[in-house]
Amino acid sequence: MSHVLRIARASRFGILSAFALLALVFVGSPALAESWEQIPPNPRIGIEYIEPTSPGLINVYKALKARKVLEEMQRFYSPLDLPHHLTFVARECGVVNAWYDPVARSITICYEITAYDMKIAPETVSDDGLITREGVIVGDFIGTFLHESGHMMFHMYNAPVYGREEDAADEMAIFLALRANKEIERTVVKGIIYFWSKGKDPAGEFSDQKQYSDEHGTASQRMYNSLCLAYGGDPKEFQVFIDKGWLPKKRAEHCAAEYARLKVAFEKTIEPFLDQDLLARVAKTDWLTPEELK
Repeated sequence: MSHVLRIARASRFGILSAFALLALVFVGSPALAESWEQIPPNPRIGIEYIEPTSPGLINVYKALKARKVLEEMQRFYSPLDLPHHLTFVARECGVVNAWYDPVARSITICYEITAYDMKIAPETVSDDGLITREGVIVGDFIGTFLHESGHMMFHMYNAPVYGREEDAADEMAIFLALRANKEIERTVVKGIIYFWSKGKDPAGEFSDQKQYSDEHGTASQRMYNSLCLAYGGDPKEFQVFIDKGWLPKKRAEHCAAEYARLKVAFEKTIEPFLDQDLLARVAKTDWLTPEELK
C-alpha cells in the first residue's frame, strides 16, 4: 500500500480547486506525435469509478471520471502483456490509501489521495521554487498507480523480490516513471518526494519503536530512496535536488549503482512481458499539459 493516513474531509473550495487542476492533467497537448487517446487501451484492463457517499469527495469523483483518468491509465499500461484480467478502481475508502488486491486482481486508488494532496500541496509553488501545486497533485496520483502496479507485476509475473516488497514497489514506481518520458519522470518524482516530505510515518500512531515494525519504510526513508533512484537514473535532470539540499551529496555518490542494480533486475524479470513497440509509443506520448510541466 502506498499511502496510509487518515484525513479530515476537504473543503468545498479545495475540491473545486482540484477539479480545475485535474481538468488540465489528463488532456493531451499537440506537442508530441500522439495524444494518449491514440494509444490503444490494454485489452486486459477494466475500469470502475464508484461514486462516493461523502459530499466532500463528490467533485473529486466527478473530476476524475470526466477527465477519464482510469481510461488514460489503461493506455499508459498498454505495453504490458498481462496473464490475467486486471481492474482499475477509483473509490472512497475512508483513508488516504491505494492497494493491489491479488485475489480480485485489482488496483484501487482512493479519492482521499487527491483530497489529501490538495491539502498538503503548496498554494502555488514550494519555497525553493522546484515543485508546483499541480505537480504535487498530478505527480503523486500517477506515482501511486505506478507503486501499486509494482505489487501487481510482482504477483502476476511471479517475480522474485528480495527485501521488503513495499520498498521494491517504491523502486518500481520511480523506474517506470523514468521509462516513460522526461515529463512523466519529472512530475512523478516531484509529486512522490513532496508527499513523503510532508507525510507521516506509516505507523505514526505509536509513540515508541513499534512504529518501525510496519512493512513500509518511514516517510523520510521513502523520500530519500525515491530521489536517489531518480538521480541515479537521470543525474542531469535531478542534479537540482542535490544543489537545493533535498538529497545529501553523500547518498548521491551511490545512486548510480543503486539504479543500475534495479535496471538489471527489471530487465530480467519484467522486461520480457513488455511490448517494445508500444513502449516506444508510450514514451513519445504527450501525457501532461503545460501546467504540470512548470
